[in-house]
Amino acid sequence: MNLRSIDPDALLLLQRESLSDLPGDLDASDGMLLDQAFAYPLNQAVMQHADVADLAAAYAVGILKYRPFVVGNEHAAFLAMGLFLYLNNWQLNASSEEAARVIWQASAADLGEDELANWVRSKL
Repeated sequence: MNLRSIDPDALLLLQRESLSDLPGDLDASDGMLLDQAFAYPLNQAVMQHADVADLAAAYAVGILKYRPFVVGNEHAAFLAMGLFLYLNNWQLNASSEEAARVIWQASAADLGEDELANWVRSKL
């Protein structure tokens, strides 16, 4: 499967634009953490037979695991998941409330990566 990956600058732009009403610095707090967060799904793609839902979940989990932003990591995780799907001609069909609940569950480790991927798969 030939899938497009996310350009970190595109996510940074989306993050800044969508949270522009918040005070403070919305850029990544640590460029190395952002690099690790973006390397995570690429490693998953190489190490396992991953489909688009697995990789979308891996983008979200990478952000949630490495927490590269001072604020808005959950928001960035959802943006990364949606952007990855969009770049690969898929769309998540879930309400914003449901998606927020699922991302918060993943952030709190109440929902594992495989469960997140299964949820994504069910909403494609």
